[in-house]
Amino acid sequence: MNERHFPMKSLAGKITVATMAAIVSLTSAQASAQGTRTISANMKSIAGPMSTVWRDCVGSGHAGLLLRKENQDQMRLVHDETGFEYIRFHGIFTEYTDAYREIDGRPYYNFDRVNQVYREVLKAGFKPMIEVSFMPKDLASQDRTIFYWRGNVSPPKDWKKWSDFITAFVQNLEANFGRKEVESWRFEMWNEPNLDGFWVNADQQAYFRLYGETVKAIRGVNPALKVGGPATAGVAWIPEFIAYAEANKLPVDFIATHTYGVAGGFLDEKGQGDNKLVPDRNAVIGDIRRARSQIDASSKPGLPLYITEWSTSYNPRDPIHDAYLSAPFILNKLKGTEKDAQSMSYWVYSDLFEEAGPPPTPFHGGFGLVNREGIRKSAFFAYKYLHALGSQELRNSDQESWLTRDGDNFAGVIWNYTIPDQKESNRPYFTKVHPATNLAPVDLKLSSLKPGSYRLRVYRTGYKANDPYTQYMEWGRPDKLTSDQISTLQGLTSDAPEIDQTVKVGADGGMRRSIPLRSNDVLLVKLERAGN
Repeated sequence: MNERHFPMKSLAGKITVATMAAIVSLTSAQASAQGTRTISANMKSIAGPMSTVWRDCVGSGHAGLLLRKENQDQMRLVHDETGFEYIRFHGIFTEYTDAYREIDGRPYYNFDRVNQVYREVLKAGFKPMIEVSFMPKDLASQDRTIFYWRGNVSPPKDWKKWSDFITAFVQNLEANFGRKEVESWRFEMWNEPNLDGFWVNADQQAYFRLYGETVKAIRGVNPALKVGGPATAGVAWIPEFIAYAEANKLPVDFIATHTYGVAGGFLDEKGQGDNKLVPDRNAVIGDIRRARSQIDASSKPGLPLYITEWSTSYNPRDPIHDAYLSAPFILNKLKGTEKDAQSMSYWVYSDLFEEAGPPPTPFHGGFGLVNREGIRKSAFFAYKYLHALGSQELRNSDQESWLTRDGDNFAGVIWNYTIPDQKESNRPYFTKVHPATNLAPVDLKLSSLKPGSYRLRVYRTGYKANDPYTQYMEWGRPDKLTSDQISTLQGLTSDAPEIDQTVKVGADGGMRRSIPLRSNDVLLVKLERAGN
């Protein structure tokens, strides 16, 4: 065995008593040198319902992508294996959907492609978090666009035509999907209007007018529909937005904003820059707590806070998105914000994404949880493991774990988030292989289990465990993958348990296991009762 790294692949399948003894022996030696990380839970000690904030929503690219079979297939895969409930994407009014045209100054509406997008969303099991954007070309006041797919970022040239268009849009949704169904959807006003790239001159007053005109049109169709904003980058404009809505008697059902884990700005349209991970465990967490405190200090305390974009980096070509570090990063941020946000929408589910143009290589630093070939990245497994947790959270003093029960069964997610000693920016740093280091083992102690037989399974994501990107780098970062290489990477991310055995719980109701842990590992431990 390598002195620095556990060869996790060797533990796959049915673990033998001898293998378990060897693991315990090794981890005991580590414990004497490093101490042991003890995690304890009493199955009768319920803290409350398990948080599902992480599950509420996930991002996509632009509406036109969801008309493509490859994106639809990945959308269904991600929903089925993670349980995400809402999906948010840009550009429902771009030329891809062709919803609005003018001929001789007269507006014409065509919602056929808009409806097809939402049918695909519902077919995959999601509900829409509608980002009301961008401006239809024939209704725009300026020819100002963003991204490869040219979303127009200017105010309407005619506010009455905009209001009539939004009214028709919402009436169409209710006519095609049903009033009650659409009442379960959400309407978020625009995307990052505090950035000039997304809203001309980042004009706050013009945005506030856009919100006012739009919310009146939406609520004019159905007063029960949920609408919010300001959808800003970097937790901006929240007090001002709430104050404007209050002064103008405008409804606000939720606050939406964005935050990312790197320094250096908020927008890199073409992915040409470089960033660096903020070396602070409270990065992202601090922004969200600040947003919550601003809401609660306002005239509308208690409004839901929806983080409608977040991840390690806002750069669409940042290799940190592909790195195994992303999995514990996600869990660190979710754990630190579960009491402050009501939705944490990871940006995005797939590398089939076109802000900076079509995805150029299999792993190119794209935002997705899944790469363009459909290979699950390490970040994907953070969400898959959360989806495996039970409905009741157990009391637990460990800060890097969630322990749960569902009936007689136990499930826990345990991780280590080690911020790298990063002397350089993300692009040079995360295009190199970074082996993990061995840490003190986890000593998992469970009590008040029902006596009987249980199936114990342990899954791992980390260095060379559900880690396709490290293998890709070791192959020399090829521009294209062969079918054999794709098959290899799918095998490396099959998420087979490294421990799968039957254990007996005696009359004392206790079970104890020592589990190896490395830097930036994520573990899923499942204990399912098989009988008496």
